[in-house]
Amino acid sequence: MKLKEMSLTMAMMFSASCFHHAQAKEEKKSPNILFVAVDDLNDWIGAMGDKGHPDAITPNLDRLAARGVYFTNNHANTTACTPSRLSVMTGMGAVSTGCYTNKSGVRNENLFEESIPLSSYLRQQGYHTMGCGKIEGHALKGYDKRYPQTKMWDERLPRSFRINSETLKDAAGYGDVDFYPFPMGGSDIKKHNASYKGFSLCAGPIDRDYIPGGKMPDELTVAWAIDKLHKDYEKPFMLGVGFVRPHVPYTAPREFFDLYPIDKIHVPEDPKGEMDDIPLFGKAMAYGCFDPCDERMVRELGPDYRRKLVQGYLASVTFMDAQLGKLLDALDKSDYAENTIICLWSDHGQHLGEKHSWRKQDLWQEATNCPMLWVVPGVTKGGKVCKEPTSLIDIYPTMVSLCGNDPVSRLDGTSLIPQLKNVKSKRSYPALSSWSFGSHSLRGVRYHYIRYYDGSEELYDCKNDYAEHRNLASNPKYAKVIKRMKKFLPKDKYQPTDKNQEFHNYLDRVDRWTKDPASLPDYLK
Repeated sequence: MKLKEMSLTMAMMFSASCFHHAQAKEEKKSPNILFVAVDDLNDWIGAMGDKGHPDAITPNLDRLAARGVYFTNNHANTTACTPSRLSVMTGMGAVSTGCYTNKSGVRNENLFEESIPLSSYLRQQGYHTMGCGKIEGHALKGYDKRYPQTKMWDERLPRSFRINSETLKDAAGYGDVDFYPFPMGGSDIKKHNASYKGFSLCAGPIDRDYIPGGKMPDELTVAWAIDKLHKDYEKPFMLGVGFVRPHVPYTAPREFFDLYPIDKIHVPEDPKGEMDDIPLFGKAMAYGCFDPCDERMVRELGPDYRRKLVQGYLASVTFMDAQLGKLLDALDKSDYAENTIICLWSDHGQHLGEKHSWRKQDLWQEATNCPMLWVVPGVTKGGKVCKEPTSLIDIYPTMVSLCGNDPVSRLDGTSLIPQLKNVKSKRSYPALSSWSFGSHSLRGVRYHYIRYYDGSEELYDCKNDYAEHRNLASNPKYAKVIKRMKKFLPKDKYQPTDKNQEFHNYLDRVDRWTKDPASLPDYLK
């Protein structure tokens, strides 16, 4: 072969090689991410069957579960908004951050030297990051201004909601407009006891013409997100969408309340003697964050109020589910339908009267268990259920495995890739949840162990007692189970400060009730 012909042949071979390399690179394009956070969503989902709520109408959550993997034994690392969302976004739990409650603050001064938020990490991996609604929580408020070199979002919808004088009047000075509007005419609890701080525990339908602008905050959020799915991007994207409902107050447009006739609502079981075997520290948590406590207010308003709250919660869940449906429809019709990971999670669960609790700040199943669903093209199969114990702090390392090129040195969780591929793949340790300094929950496949700050304990056999009505901790038959679970208890690093209001409230209550047993409310005895 002549030199000229040889050079031409080599050039053609080189050109073809570059073409195939570029084509392969295009085929290996990083997947997009739809990252959906839901506030206070418990396991009242149709896909949960008899372990959910018999009245729950959640066609779009069920639809998402049918497309991927539903982690039914998933748990929040902490059972309140701020510390839970911090754990998701940093991949580090409360023991590592020192953030145990909404008011405890972040005790780890080196936190953002050890880790950066998940969306910041993805930006460094070449992602275009967009966020709307409630995702980060207060611990990360202002992060982008403080750390512009590792900011979380390329685009962020400001968290705000149009309000008017009537809306403000209904809310009676409630501080965070993200959770507006309140029921028309205001909270029943506020009307009953004007000095009670927990008056957001209320429910009621809202007429469309009564809502400022005619749209609820979550409807404005999803509209922004859908608009982003209509655009073209040179980079893969992460689109974070945070829904506020079903957080209190339990409000939604009237059409969602109409789905739940009040006389047909099933109220959670409240068996006699429910609190007999609960340690005082657990009872202090059940009492709640406010005085004179939610259960007392609910009782004073009568049995119909209990039913009204359950109706409102269910209506709020179905309202949120409808917004999720709009988002999924938009994704399915977009150019990104085949190459987008969907990760939906709730920051923690929510009590609706179980154990006489009406919030989430405790360590029982209703508070720790939170839905998590994944759809990963080419990895997951539809309609799969994983019953292994998992945690929200597993989200970050999973995203690193799926979408990152660079490792992250400090993460407390473990990648879910084995379970996404095979839902029966075993996990080697229980899911850890913490609430308040020194109190922890460990959930395995079958057993749920709780150890409080003062050393008192609870143990539940969730296979035979999913609702956790029988504390087995004092039964010698289960001593080996407790011994095995105790091996996984963490060592708390950061001591509580005066700002740890919840922690000090629990100590004060236990001390008072110990010295004066008669001061313990009757419904907690």
